[in-house]
Amino acid sequence: MIARLADLLRRTIDSRGAATVPLSEEIDFLRRYIEIMEVRFQGRLRVRMDLSPDTLDVRVPSLILQPIMENAIEHGASRAVGEGVIEVAARRDHGSLVLSVRDNGPGVRAGAAGVGLSNTRARLEQLYGSRASVSLESLPESGAIATMTIPIDG
Repeated sequence: MIARLADLLRRTIDSRGAATVPLSEEIDFLRRYIEIMEVRFQGRLRVRMDLSPDTLDVRVPSLILQPIMENAIEHGASRAVGEGVIEVAARRDHGSLVLSVRDNGPGVRAGAAGVGLSNTRARLEQLYGSRASVSLESLPESGAIATMTIPIDG
């Protein structure tokens, strides 16, 4: 676990210079973060990824998914009855990349707009203006979903 954490911190420091990275690199970083969380939750956390292959080369803001995943774990999956499940998805939609992180927790509390979501929203606005968005909503059956839409330039 300490070795995984050290690797994660090293990658965080190394990535500070790049504003954007290919989604494949962002997912690799996210997988390392998930490995640490899986140790922490001792078999009570399962993460599934549904990544369309044509999204992996799209450039995204560096470290954009980690705070969203952290929220899904801390406020969602860790509070689920039984096993916590998180689904990460990426797809293209009309010139945009749509990233979503869905959990099976209790849903979103009214007025829940924490630091991670606020920072993510601010970063997307700074890089893309009104062409990008991030939303967080409760799902009817249970859980929550955070969705980011990022324009694909080029």
